Amino acid sequence: MLYAQVCLDIKLAAVGNLLTYSVPENLNGKVQIGSCVAVPLRDRKVIGYVVALNDEPPNLPEGLKIKPVLEILSPEPLFNEQLLQLAQRIARYYHCSLDEALQLVIPSGWQRAVERVFKLVNPATSAVKVSPLQRQIVEALQTLGGEATYDELSETLNEPSPRQLSNALATLKRKGIIDEVHDVQAKPVQPRVLKAVRLSAKGAQVLAELETDPKTSKQYNLTDKQIAALYRLEDGVAELLSELAEEGYERSIIQSLVRKGLLDEIKFVPDRSWDTDALAFTVPVVELTDEQRQALDEIVKALERLSVKECKRVGENEETRPSSHALHPVFLLHGVTASGKTEVYLRAVEHALKIGFGAIVLVPEIALTAQVVGIFRNRFGEKVAVWHSALLPSTRFEQWRKVKKGDYPIVIGPRSAIFAPVPNLGLIVIDEEHDHSYKQEQGVRYHAREVALMRAKICNAVLVLGTATPSLGSYHQALKGQWTLLRLTHRVEGKPLPEVRLIDENIATHRHSELLSDPLIEAMAQALSQGEQVILFLNRRGYARVALCQQCNFIPRCPNCSVSLVFHAIDETLRCHHCGYRQQFELKCPKCSGTMVALKGAGTERVESEVKRLFPKVQVLRLDRDAVVSRGEHARILNAFRNGEAQVLVGTQMVTKGLDFPKVTVVGVLNADHALLFPHYRAAEECFQLLTQVSGRAGRGEKAGVVFIQTRFPDHYAIQLAIAQDYHRFFVTELKQRRYPPYPPYAHLIEVLTSDPDLNVVKLRIKAAETAIKRAIAMLGAVGVELLGPSECLIPRLQGRWRYHMLLRSKDRKKLHAVLDKALSLLDEETLSSLIIDVDPIGM
Repeated sequence: MLYAQVCLDIKLAAVGNLLTYSVPENLNGKVQIGSCVAVPLRDRKVIGYVVALNDEPPNLPEGLKIKPVLEILSPEPLFNEQLLQLAQRIARYYHCSLDEALQLVIPSGWQRAVERVFKLVNPATSAVKVSPLQRQIVEALQTLGGEATYDELSETLNEPSPRQLSNALATLKRKGIIDEVHDVQAKPVQPRVLKAVRLSAKGAQVLAELETDPKTSKQYNLTDKQIAALYRLEDGVAELLSELAEEGYERSIIQSLVRKGLLDEIKFVPDRSWDTDALAFTVPVVELTDEQRQALDEIVKALERLSVKECKRVGENEETRPSSHALHPVFLLHGVTASGKTEVYLRAVEHALKIGFGAIVLVPEIALTAQVVGIFRNRFGEKVAVWHSALLPSTRFEQWRKVKKGDYPIVIGPRSAIFAPVPNLGLIVIDEEHDHSYKQEQGVRYHAREVALMRAKICNAVLVLGTATPSLGSYHQALKGQWTLLRLTHRVEGKPLPEVRLIDENIATHRHSELLSDPLIEAMAQALSQGEQVILFLNRRGYARVALCQQCNFIPRCPNCSVSLVFHAIDETLRCHHCGYRQQFELKCPKCSGTMVALKGAGTERVESEVKRLFPKVQVLRLDRDAVVSRGEHARILNAFRNGEAQVLVGTQMVTKGLDFPKVTVVGVLNADHALLFPHYRAAEECFQLLTQVSGRAGRGEKAGVVFIQTRFPDHYAIQLAIAQDYHRFFVTELKQRRYPPYPPYAHLIEVLTSDPDLNVVKLRIKAAETAIKRAIAMLGAVGVELLGPSECLIPRLQGRWRYHMLLRSKDRKKLHAVLDKALSLLDEETLSSLIIDVDPIGM
């Protein structure tokens, strides 16, 4: 007898969600690691995933019997042993359930649900007193054939409130009139099937007859529109029905020709690996610089040392965090902007494919996928698959199946692409490894870089982390010798780094604009007159940050969040950038009825307006979340700028990340102080990274670039060292700031957060968690583990929920995790389920 350990997709407080079931004979050989199965739990069916198979049953208390697996729901395993090991490591490190971790590796197009089905067992209600709603339920069940799901009943009964319907159903069950069963539905999203038509042999014959005898149309009963459609398809090329409809050929006309046998209908599943708005790129194969060659040689040597068949099982007792190992080397590719890091990635991936490996290339966010995909497709063609959450569910499921089969050995995407089931994975590349977008802020709060380290260790893969501004933690690991540091210190083709000019806003002149200093405007005018392009960076959306009444100082605030509303000129609304709330802007103050309402603080909308005022003949594009409102809009804006349809690009941090525009010679940072003034231990690091990255957009073509940085803190070391493009000096200086009190990389952090619409509930929960953590520290004798807080979050109320948090800090990572594990075990289920655990938090 075979026994399957099944991870249920529900939480069971008493026993956890790992239970053992027997595998019946008819399912022997079919149940595998990764199979989605239906299993019994008490009186209902539930869904689970097979995570282990054993020949021996577990030791059970006397009287308990092992129940059998009921059925297999997935036509193929949804994850293999390597991805299972990855999920297990994620669950341990990020303190989540195994089911939550498995949801990261299970294809997102896989839908599963347990539906409540109600069956009519005793329709004779005349002898029993029932309410009008209960009688309606019985009549609805009779109409629906004796049984129906909860949702079907809700729709049929004109949607009574959930509480009313649930109470009525419970009463009917108690009276023995209906019964309730649980039906498992687990169906993947079906691949999208497209329909096309082409001229049939008979259709070609009819067209030939029409040429000689127009009366043929009567013989076949053809209308003028049908004849026009036949001529449209006379070349024999298949055309999509959707495209023909756009041209005016109605579906009814096409279908009638299919029924007559004059057109053949073709159904096919499209190749969706190309379903993204890639930017058009032609990337010639160039001769590598000496530094590029040295970096590539190191990566190639590491790939050569790997074996396709090697795969290492990670033991449960290993250190929680991934560590370096000779079989899975980690390279930090530190290269200045425009130093040719992408070409190193391309050559490394090319070599990986040559020796039989697959590769995953991560980019910080979906917005950057289009550019990278364009570059890789230019080099590798149809071997590239795109992987991100913006794809349709059916497309994502198709991608998963084809990647799993090995049809696409290269997968490109943001953080979720790290879970792609690439066979023989030998190379993982993380571009802009320092970027915050690699941190998941909902659900399991994983960091893609940490998960990549885990996966590289499991698969013995090579990991390459590339950036011009490494995170302090990564650079620290490289300098300690844990990772290999590769340097690209010069731009390709000997191009100089851009000149950086500091504009001290304390003394700068602004004769023409409050936002743009005179030197910046002059440089823009000169560049634009010579056909060059300009990028202006301000990391704030909207037109004005606040609408201030100058008579009573009233500022409109969001009713759901502890923030002020931002004015957007495009529709004259005040909006919350956290919850989406908006209201119409009024010139009259709602508090004192005064009319002296001033718009204070600038956003990208206002910058766009200012540039248009200063340069009325110049085309301006804006790139921020408000401008990118539809699918493909981001790629359209960047393509338009690349093609010279606009001369100025205004944007938030979207314009700082890895974009390559050869005609850009002037970059303006309108306020360098936003990041610097944020109350966070990483503020200086973020400021340095942003300034360095955005400066790198200038001078990437034939002409040298110049960067203007406007700031009120010109002497701050982050700004001075960003101007000097001296990362190492910044690293040394910032490291001193982090030593005491200790912050990463000298200490490790875990944030514990709870939220609720009721402030009193939040306070009770955070107090209970605080007590549990203090008890755990005492019980384990965990000297050196500190508890900071609890306190309100920086934004106390967000999306209608009050938020409190606290921070665990220690130089000993193992001890830190042990304390949290112990504390969580001391909490009741209600408090435990309300907590958000954020290991290695980025925003607090």
